[in-house]
Amino acid sequence: MRFLLIAAFLGIGATGFALGDSHSDLDVIYQKNPYSFLSMDYFARFSLDPNAAASTDEITIRTDWSILVDADTDPLVEVMAGDLATFMKQCMELDLAVHNSTKGAQAQTRTIFLSDQGGGNASSPGSFTIQVERDTVAVRGQNAAGLRDGVVQLVDRMGFRAAPILQVGEETMTPRLPLKIGTIPRMGSYRDLVFLGYNGVIISPTDQASTTPLKEVSKSSVLPELAPSYDPALVENLARKARDARRYGIKTFVSLSMWDFYPADAPIFLNHPGLRGAEAYKHMDRPPAGHLLCTEDPLMRRYLAESMKGLFEAIPLDGALIIVGGEEFQHCFMRPSGVEPKHTNCARCEKAGAETVVANLCNAMAEAAREVNPEAVLVAWPYSAKHFWSADDDQIAFIQKLKPGTALLTEIEKDDVLEKEGGIKKAIWDYSIDLIGPTDRAKRQIAACKAVGVACYLKSEPELAFEAPGLPYIPCMDRWYDRADALAASGADGAWVLAWFRPNQGTTSAEVYKYAFWNPVPDRDALLSKLAKRIAGSEEAGLHLRRAWGRVSDAIPWSPELPPYFLGPYYLGPSHPIFADPDGGIPACFQAKSEFANHFLTEARGDPEVFGRYYRNMERALLEAVKELDAAAIDVPHRCRAVFEAEDLPTRWFYHTARTHANFYESCMLRNALVRTSNADSKTPQETAEAQKRLERWRAVLEDERENTQAAISTVEKDSRLDVHTTRDGAALEQAADLMHKKLVLLDHELQVFLPSLAEKLVLEK
Repeated sequence: MRFLLIAAFLGIGATGFALGDSHSDLDVIYQKNPYSFLSMDYFARFSLDPNAAASTDEITIRTDWSILVDADTDPLVEVMAGDLATFMKQCMELDLAVHNSTKGAQAQTRTIFLSDQGGGNASSPGSFTIQVERDTVAVRGQNAAGLRDGVVQLVDRMGFRAAPILQVGEETMTPRLPLKIGTIPRMGSYRDLVFLGYNGVIISPTDQASTTPLKEVSKSSVLPELAPSYDPALVENLARKARDARRYGIKTFVSLSMWDFYPADAPIFLNHPGLRGAEAYKHMDRPPAGHLLCTEDPLMRRYLAESMKGLFEAIPLDGALIIVGGEEFQHCFMRPSGVEPKHTNCARCEKAGAETVVANLCNAMAEAAREVNPEAVLVAWPYSAKHFWSADDDQIAFIQKLKPGTALLTEIEKDDVLEKEGGIKKAIWDYSIDLIGPTDRAKRQIAACKAVGVACYLKSEPELAFEAPGLPYIPCMDRWYDRADALAASGADGAWVLAWFRPNQGTTSAEVYKYAFWNPVPDRDALLSKLAKRIAGSEEAGLHLRRAWGRVSDAIPWSPELPPYFLGPYYLGPSHPIFADPDGGIPACFQAKSEFANHFLTEARGDPEVFGRYYRNMERALLEAVKELDAAAIDVPHRCRAVFEAEDLPTRWFYHTARTHANFYESCMLRNALVRTSNADSKTPQETAEAQKRLERWRAVLEDERENTQAAISTVEKDSRLDVHTTRDGAALEQAADLMHKKLVLLDHELQVFLPSLAEKLVLEK
């Protein structure tokens, strides 16, 4: 029977990156995508408007200008001068020479002068001043980092203007957050990371952000059984990446994992009996995988300390991240088997208590790192700890045991509930853009960290929200800007805008964060209008694109739930099948599995009537967004066509997705009602009349979904970023267009064969 729900596996949580490296064939597909330039070269999003002209309060930089680097500056200034020259040549069609000034020299006529001193606010590290006069431009940082970000701001100003035109005046900008960690855009570089607005990064073995197994970078000889795992080539690879990041003044972190399971009679336990920790399971509802190495054992503590010290000696790092909630970095309260939550089957750790055990682990690793770098920080991320070991939902008891050198990473929106009309209680169990944040939980955690003198960072995904995880990003720019503003205003010590489930594809949401991270804070509507005009290339087209973003933002609150990982129409979009015949077979193409199991549903979730109404409202809002894009397309110049289409196609796919979702829910309700009626021994005339109305409506819904699917094929064929096949968790599925063609065959059978047979059984008009 198709009434069975095909459930997704819920055992993976915080990161998704533990599932393995990205597939090289998927990278090839992405490289060929016409919109991959957004992540591969930040400058490629800009274009020169040949008709742009300076107003009376603006200046135009021309071919007789040059870039002048102040004497005795940090090497970073020369790096940024080179990038500025690249931008001017590539995007503004001006080949400006770069010169070094003599000591004590200042800005000169027809120069862009760059200095890491004399600007910004003396009490605000990383601040900068941009001064534009009639024949000179000067960017001066409070320090080298300030100069770096001043150049980023200068580039964006010319980018918004689509010309080498700058407004006369002086402005000092100060950072709202001292630390802004991002991930390198897909197939991009540290330059792209910097121009997206970040000053910190997690370096990893792959080009995509991932964790690094501690035993593979540990030179400790304390545990000979682990020593063969050491990979010096991996260490050198990470060290090279860290050195490259340092050229841009980027703070470097590494995400470490150690989640190893051994049988009770493993040699490591026979040789070191005290190491045998909790018997634990790796994923939900599966047998125990074995025993963990107990972090309270003195030998294990020594191993961890030596590993951290050696790692920081080999690699120029500012810190390390470990996930200590329910996965990634082991301790004896991480998924122990056969015990209630907050307990463990390791007698030693059970006696000490979870908060003490986990805090001991974090404090010891931080102390070892600080032997090498006194400013190093060990960042603990208790993702989903409340489900496993935390005494309280906010991990306050754990935070109170942390010592200087440690820090907390927490999510800005996770573990809250949004109550909506119709009795909807939307659980924000993972990443969402419906709830902007910060939640009350995050606020309490920030306050608790301040009370004990440790840093607290807030995490947000740059592009992913589980309201529509099948998109490269959700084009609800009002909400993404509000998220960035909330991060900056939260009181946290930094924002970790990390792309884990999906690689950072450099889309507009990934870009927009940086504009809210600086004082003076721009007006949201003015900023987004300016951004829309830059993307669409004209005033009129930009106005319609801005309205489209607003309609997509309006659609988000009509999302009634975050379904399990990658399950149902919200993920597959119009590729998702609609089954009418409950006894029909499920085509094999829709049964493909990945790390998260099957991706399709056969029955509606939640309250079908309420959920269905919500998805229908979402569809209507997104249809209005598509209409705005249709209007915008008329006035988009050729030079902006690719950048605009990169914005346009995900919005259309989102519309088709919501339409499929609404049709799916309504179809399920109509099917269930009609099947019940057809199985009844007798029917009243009223029941027969109602069945006739339902059958006619069902036919209309299925025909609408057929039309929706046909229209969506051309959309996905233009943009492989929309294709579930090109994602790691969907790679086992066929390409979206192929799935949709097979879905159409299925729909034709339902419309032409099953519905007439049901009408005959009901004694209705066919």
